[in-house]
Amino acid sequence: MRQINELLRASLDDASVSRSERRELKGILPLIQGDRTGLAKTRQLAFNLATKKIQETGNYKAMEWLEDVIKLLYSSEMSVKASSYFSPGKDCLNRICRFISDTKKRIDICVFTITDDRITQRIEEALSKGIDIRIISDNTKSEDRGSDLDRLRRTGIECRFDKTSAHMHHKFAISDNDLLLNGSYNWTRSASTENNENILVSNNAKLVQSFQNEFNRLWNSLS
Repeated sequence: MRQINELLRASLDDASVSRSERRELKGILPLIQGDRTGLAKTRQLAFNLATKKIQETGNYKAMEWLEDVIKLLYSSEMSVKASSYFSPGKDCLNRICRFISDTKKRIDICVFTITDDRITQRIEEALSKGIDIRIISDNTKSEDRGSDLDRLRRTGIECRFDKTSAHMHHKFAISDNDLLLNGSYNWTRSASTENNENILVSNNAKLVQSFQNEFNRLWNSLS
């Protein structure tokens, strides 16, 4: 909120939203995607700033500035997208495979285990395209018969494993630091053919950043 506050105040100086200010605001506003309280506070802040500007200067161009800011706020809010998928069936599997294939630069994967070679193949294909890949998984499950983690590690993908007696039981992935995949679905064949499982895919910036922070924390702790 502090960054948004500072940007709005700076932008209001000339009672217009310049192209560079618009770009900066578009870069920061996604941080309050899906946050009704944050959205309401930002809207109220913009209204209060515009009102004060008019009272102090009599410059009613501040109302045009306010209109531009509100449009930016709601265009950011409307850009939040989320979708859900369920198994048994191939919906979860297909979405995971597409999630990996659609990655442009980097994918961070944090899952309990990987034994479904259909997913493994997509990860290998991503690596062949130059995608930066990091994987965190459970140490005991990585040694199970059928685990593909050793296979992936031999391709050059850096993998790190939980070293405790407890399980690293997360099942999430982050694509290009702007899309999150998360849910109960283990990356196994039985999750597709037998189990009742789910995944959620979302571009909500706060959620993406929260999971990215958790991935980075785990990654650094396992170095």
